[in-house]
Amino acid sequence: MHRFQVICRQMCSAVNKDQINVLDAARFYAPHLGVPQSKVYKWLLQNRSLVELDRTETLKKVAFLKYVNVTMSEIFEKPKILQCHLITLENRTTILRECGVLEALNLNVVSSSLRLMRNSVARLKQFRLIPADLNMYDQMKRQFDLTVEPQFRWDDQSKVCDMRASFIDEFLFQRLGITETERQKLWTSYSKIKNKSFGHTQRVIDVLQHDYKFSRDRLLANMYLLHADPENLLRFPEHVTSVAGIEFKELALKYPKLVMINHVTFAKTIALLKEHNIPESELLKCLCVLTLSPNTIEQRIERLKSVKEFEVLGKHPRVLKLIHHQKKASIRLEYLQQLKVRCASLDVLSSHSGNFERYVRDGCDRTKGRDTAHFLKNMFGEPGTAALEQMKRHPNWFHVPIVQMKDTIEALLKQKFTTSDMLDNIHILLYPLGRIEEKLTVLDTDAKINEELGVDVGKANSSQKLALALYLIEMDFHFTGDGVWPEQMQQSDSSSSITIELPKTLSTEYKFGKKPAANATDKEHSCR
Repeated sequence: MHRFQVICRQMCSAVNKDQINVLDAARFYAPHLGVPQSKVYKWLLQNRSLVELDRTETLKKVAFLKYVNVTMSEIFEKPKILQCHLITLENRTTILRECGVLEALNLNVVSSSLRLMRNSVARLKQFRLIPADLNMYDQMKRQFDLTVEPQFRWDDQSKVCDMRASFIDEFLFQRLGITETERQKLWTSYSKIKNKSFGHTQRVIDVLQHDYKFSRDRLLANMYLLHADPENLLRFPEHVTSVAGIEFKELALKYPKLVMINHVTFAKTIALLKEHNIPESELLKCLCVLTLSPNTIEQRIERLKSVKEFEVLGKHPRVLKLIHHQKKASIRLEYLQQLKVRCASLDVLSSHSGNFERYVRDGCDRTKGRDTAHFLKNMFGEPGTAALEQMKRHPNWFHVPIVQMKDTIEALLKQKFTTSDMLDNIHILLYPLGRIEEKLTVLDTDAKINEELGVDVGKANSSQKLALALYLIEMDFHFTGDGVWPEQMQQSDSSSSITIELPKTLSTEYKFGKKPAANATDKEHSCR
């Protein structure tokens, strides 16, 4: 009964919270829409998805629709129109106007514009959307800054969308001199360009060539740029002048995908990374992370803090690579843990599939040392560089994961050892924490230890105690360096490879950062 009451309270709380959100949205929109709050409230209750929309963007959409003579009554009847992007609404309206739809332009027509474009010219005249005497060929021809006269047969039975495609094709041929091969690639890979207005296509090319200095070849190599928002392109340099000292326009030439990002979102992402102390200079090495939304980046940074293997890489210079490929890295990490692989580096977790497969098939559980170098420098500052050189004298140093080192450092700091003590005995970080604590306990409690070591342990300072603990550990392993291996791992040679059974799914699923299907995994286990 008690559990039922708790569930009821939770449900009531959720309902109340939802109603508060709707009421808050109604209060915000009512004065801007010029509609009583009570009416807006009822409307939002019936269309709750609108509550989640960005309010500033929604008001821009309403303002645009009003500009093209759409009334609030029409918007209330077709609320889904507000779920379209503003640029989509502008594009649809412009296309209709380019095709001669002027007097008949209303919300129904805008909503069904794509379907209408698949009709013939005669059909649009029948619907009284365009004048009965309109010459569609001349109407489209007038929309271009240069003379565009595609050679094709047409009459009022021709489909409007086919005519538009022919005009865009001819325009690109004249403006960019596209070859037949380039034309085929365009319509195969970017066929939706036919759904862009003539004005949009012309302006995007103008801005990219004149403002951003894109060459003809550079533009044709990245034809998706024809989908860019020209207004966004013009505003970008005003809001984001440079990144790490490099002018944005220069950066866009090197990585064209940047201009497809909204300039406001771009600025938010830069501010977010700065807030988390990620320098802009590192951003230049992983510009692809900017294609993620600020919310996604924020969530992935929080995720880094919750997974030990990721958290220890949080200060790594290339942490953005881990953020960008986090889903893939998480699945690979889980897979490597199943194989008892402990030393997966940032590069292994986020690199392309060929590298990952090679790493696993080689079966060598070791690090190349770059992650260790960055970790030691982050923990100890400049002395960390010298500490790594000292650490490399140990035959098995590259078989110890930095997660283990971090745990050891934190545990020793809690026991009042200093970073200076650890730097003096840097090899102590290579050994399992359980063995270190065991030997420290022996030094503090075993009365015979003074006689065995021939020293007065009571007079030893903290640095000397760590040295003695290190001595006791290696004495158990005859000073071979094998004390670094956990008890469950019996290895005697630093060049040994791990023995693992590779599943068939490695080549098809895991290397791409995807979990194999559950039934496939079950079959593998049943076969073994």
